[in-house]
Amino acid sequence: MEKAKIFAAAELEFDTFPRLIDALGLKIEKDMAVAIKVDFLQPCPAIVQPLFLALAQRGASPFLTDCSVPFGDALQSLNAAAMNGYVSGAPCVLADGVKGTDYDLIPVRGGKRLRSAKFGRALMDADLIITVTRPAFSERGFRGVLYDLGLGCAARAGKTEVQTSGKPIVDAELCIGCGKCAAICEHGGARLDPDTRKASIFPPKCSGCSRCMRACPVNAIRPNFDISDETVLERLAEYAKALCDAKEHAHLVLLDQAYASLDPTALDALCAEKLSLPESACAAARHAAALSFGTTDAEITEI
Repeated sequence: MEKAKIFAAAELEFDTFPRLIDALGLKIEKDMAVAIKVDFLQPCPAIVQPLFLALAQRGASPFLTDCSVPFGDALQSLNAAAMNGYVSGAPCVLADGVKGTDYDLIPVRGGKRLRSAKFGRALMDADLIITVTRPAFSERGFRGVLYDLGLGCAARAGKTEVQTSGKPIVDAELCIGCGKCAAICEHGGARLDPDTRKASIFPPKCSGCSRCMRACPVNAIRPNFDISDETVLERLAEYAKALCDAKEHAHLVLLDQAYASLDPTALDALCAEKLSLPESACAAARHAAALSFGTTDAEITEI
């Protein structure tokens, strides 16, 4: 496989972004819906506004978007967007809807861990997805471009699927038998035993939306995190591949300068090098490369 192309910009002036768009070969057309994928839970990066304006000046219809948090109120993300500076003239869209249940099911071609992926519908309706990533670390390790694609663009049920070993589980000792989980479940996955007055999850019916967890007043329903970090990282790599197979995409990363590429795997490899990450943190990029989803070998061009 030939080397990926990464373009670097040390000076983030307004005219930087038209040059990055041209360098990447993106064809921006009038009324083209461009989803700028950001993280509403983090402060708005300085490059978001000039990127938005550069796209709008070329006639596109850009919007900022993120998906809801996995185990909380979906509106928390929109409230966080307002507090973190994402609402200065740019439309903000919660890609998987107010309830976190608006998603499209996309096939994972050649996947080892998964056969399909669930992505926020607004992302799937876009003509182009541009991710803006500020590398960070989480409990599962490195959060780079593949993480932003695989988890950040996943609907709530998709986030649950990637990060847990299955459906939610009920702590019978905590369950008070109120039936709120069964009442809110639209699929018959949460059930209340009429004799024991204890709730349970019926896996074949459970969609993984996590609404039952939020409805439980005593936190008796919780996700099952009995899963290895490697499995999670490989799943999110497969999610990222599924999205990029389905949609036109481009990616920006903020490190010592801004880097842009059509290859998210190459950008994650660059992040690993720049941040001196251990091998264990690079499982997603290795798995992506093994699936022929991008390459870890790239050439960098200054613009």
